Amino acid sequence: MKRAACRIVVLRLLFLALPAVLIVPSLYAQLPGTSGVLLMANPLRSREGLTELKEDPLLERTAAAYAADLARRGVLSHVDEQGRRALERFRDFGGTTVLVGEILGSGPDLAAVFEAWEASGRHRDVLFNPLWTHCGAAGVPGGAGGGIWVVLFTSHRIDALQIICSDSGYLIRGRVNPRHAVEPVLLSGVEKVDTLLWDSRSGDFSFRVSGDRGRLYHRLGYRLPSGTVLITNTFFPARAAAANRASPADAPTSDRERELR
Repeated sequence: MKRAACRIVVLRLLFLALPAVLIVPSLYAQLPGTSGVLLMANPLRSREGLTELKEDPLLERTAAAYAADLARRGVLSHVDEQGRRALERFRDFGGTTVLVGEILGSGPDLAAVFEAWEASGRHRDVLFNPLWTHCGAAGVPGGAGGGIWVVLFTSHRIDALQIICSDSGYLIRGRVNPRHAVEPVLLSGVEKVDTLLWDSRSGDFSFRVSGDRGRLYHRLGYRLPSGTVLITNTFFPARAAAANRASPADAPTSDRERELR
């Protein structure tokens, strides 16, 4: 390992303490989640020249748990009873991205809540943030308006990220956009980890971290053509591997990875 000697930029952490939207109750309808939000949000984002959002199952699970918690407490708040905001809640479900946003709403149906979000400048700033790539949402019965919705957003700069525990340590692999990345970068504590695999054409990469470093703080990202390192994901390998168990179908992608499995 080499001590890092490069300029690092971390995507600005976004804790959104936005005013919740509350609508006068009327006839309660159904409670669509992520698919319903995407159907409403993506055409509007496309009209603004923004990337359409994709579904993130982990964000959706995080949103569903928090929507149920809000309904149980009978409140709309961006802070839970443990004092956690969206990012901390997402991390507890195994999320590793460093940028998370959240909007909340209560009303008779998603269409009415979405209309109120559109009419709110601060909520529009979240819906139309150009950094977002993925979304997860959930709605549950409850609240003065008939239903409560939680929508979470994040920015995935690294695709198909996996953190896998093996007998020889931790295998960390994923894919970056080769048009944007000169090379992937992983910092284990303050030490730079050498790549196990890096395909500059496809953007596929992997790193190996020894088992005794599983409880250290790790920062993952990539080097830009300018030389700046952009940090996109942070995690403790032991905790992340436990939260994101790889399925048996996941297979090594190279001989060097196969040796580690």
